[in-house]
Formats: sequence, structure tokens, C-alpha cells
Amino acid sequence: MRAKDCRIFLITVATAIISMTIFFISLYFGWFGPYMEICRKFCETMHLGLIKQPVNTWSNLGFVFAGLAMAWHLSKEPYDHNDNMFRRKNSFCGIFFSCLTVLLGPGSMALHASGTSLGGFFDMCSMYLVASFMASYATVRLFNLRSIWFLFIFSISFVIFLWVDKQSDIHFIFYHFGETVFAFYILIIIVFEFINITIRRLHHNNIWGFASFVSLALAVFIWQQSLTGGPWCDPDSIIQGHAIWHLLDAFALYCLFRYYVSEETKQGLKSVNKTIKSIFYSV
Repeated sequence: MRAKDCRIFLITVATAIISMTIFFISLYFGWFGPYMEICRKFCETMHLGLIKQPVNTWSNLGFVFAGLAMAWHLSKEPYDHNDNMFRRKNSFCGIFFSCLTVLLGPGSMALHASGTSLGGFFDMCSMYLVASFMASYATVRLFNLRSIWFLFIFSISFVIFLWVDKQSDIHFIFYHFGETVFAFYILIIIVFEFINITIRRLHHNNIWGFASFVSLALAVFIWQQSLTGGPWCDPDSIIQGHAIWHLLDAFALYCLFRYYVSEETKQGLKSVNKTIKSIFYSV
């Protein structure tokens, strides 16, 4: 393993260790705030111990393992021949995406373990980070923008999510407006990726993209059916639909990573870039 590639994995491991340590310390000392039963809608019985929903909590380790698997593949697999942002600039995008995926784990665990309002914020915040990454990554590839635009779009998207999260009086489609905007972002990302494939002619191993989409769609379906009062809700079961949602989401992100990292540019891209940019700037 080369020194640069070893660093990719070690940074992600450090992110997992530090974030999980902070989570457990915060949970033990009650830094998440007073218990408010904020996660009761996710079916599982609320327990009196330190971890309120054990199954829903520990299933989030799937995100940690998925992020570590991404970093391991970047360290070991021969992806250097692929011309994409995950392989350029010392793999910044690869490291960033791996670490964000890891952070989804303790972020969601904060909600299901504590049942507090602050825990719920960290849960949503981790989702906002990943959605902001996906949106900015799809946009810079669509318009062939420089890397600095990735950070700009990512920051703006995350700020928008944080503002939306505070709009507790707005209810549209989903009860929490942040979930609605998150779903809208996912839809836009799918559209942009479709354009990247069909118009910009970016070549991928499409089986990973298909697997990611199917896993996410199945996860959403199970999530809806398993909410408290739903047909698949069994509060005392060790098999929780919301936990399966976590695991399927983690797998979907891993598949999305494999889709991203397999990207190659087909011939004739420069003329396509000029066409897209001319359409964009004429609007």
C-alpha cells in the first residue's frame, strides 16, 4: 500500500474513532440534553437505559463500516487509471465522502440512543452533509466546473439545509420540512446524474448505480411501512424496519461510491462541455 493511499484509509479510521468516542462520551455525560421521546415515531420500544432504542442505534454501525470500506477500496484497488474527482487532487473527494459516510453512523446514533432534540439535529445534520456532497459533486461534473466550485456549492447547500431545519412551522409532503428538502435534493441529484450519463457521456460501471438506486428505493419503502402504527411495526421485535432502513442506506452509499469511482470520460467530451456551458450561460 502506497503512502498516499495508506493516508486515505488512516484518515477515515481516525474520523470513525474520534466521532464514535465523542458520541459515547456525550451520551454518558448527558450532553445531548433532556430525554424528549423524539424518536418514538420509529417504532422500537423506548428503553430506560443509556441507549433508548438499541436495535435502531447499533444498526447505524453500517454507515461506519461502509465508509471504512470506501477508504479501503481507495487504498487498495487500482482506480488510478480512471479520470474522475475521486482520483485527482490526492483523492480529496474520496476521503471527504468516506468520512461523511462514517459520520452518518454516530449522527443517527445520537438520535436513537438519546431520544433528545439535539440528537435529532445531529441525525438530520449528517443527512444534510451527504446530500450536500452528492448535489455539489453532480453539479461540478455536469457543468465541468473547477474543484473550488465543489466546496462553494457544498457550503451553500449545507447552509440552506440548516436554515430549512429551523422551519418547524412548514409541513409539506413529510412532517419535517428538512426531510422534504432532502428528498427534493435526491431527486435533483438523480436528474443530474442521468444527464451526466446521457449527454456528457460519462462512463460508469452502471450496475453499482442501479444497485444504489434499488437499495435506496427499498429502504424508503421499508421506512414508510415500519413507522410507529405502520403495518410492519413491532415495537418489541429485535428486527426493526428502521434498522433495516439504516443498513440499506449504508449499502446504497457504498454502491454509490463504487459508481463514482468507476467513472471514466468518453471521447468527444470537450464539445459536449462547450454545448452545456453555452446553454447554461445563455439562460
